[in-house]
Amino acid sequence: MPQREGGPPRPPEEWKSGDEPMTASQASFLKRLTSEAGEPFDATLSKAAASRRIDELLSRDKGSPRGPGAGKKTRTRAPERQPPTGEEPMSDAQAAYLKELAEEEGGAFEPGLSKEQAARRIGELLIKQMARRSPTEPSRR
Repeated sequence: MPQREGGPPRPPEEWKSGDEPMTASQASFLKRLTSEAGEPFDATLSKAAASRRIDELLSRDKGSPRGPGAGKKTRTRAPERQPPTGEEPMSDAQAAYLKELAEEEGGAFEPGLSKEQAARRIGELLIKQMARRSPTEPSRR
């Protein structure tokens, strides 16, 4: 619904394009609502009239499982993320890299580590690898 600058939405009768034919979206939604209500669909309604008719049918439907405003898109808030503590289980990427490093070093892979523990273990294994390489040996990466 068009809005006034900084104010509440304009009623359909004040829309500049309110007397134009209803949009395809309005027609589709109105067809569904009238069908569900067992009422005839009027394909000749203007945008403003279609908007009022949709609101009327939705307001009748307040007690149904669909409730008021059904079909209207609503934004839901994403749950707030808590900052990582390091105690979360290691990521799949950490696990894969740690497994690869442990195999190269001949050590055992420890699957139950936290993110923080996995990061430390990866660092330890990388330091061991670098210490074994001679300064003239080219890097594998």
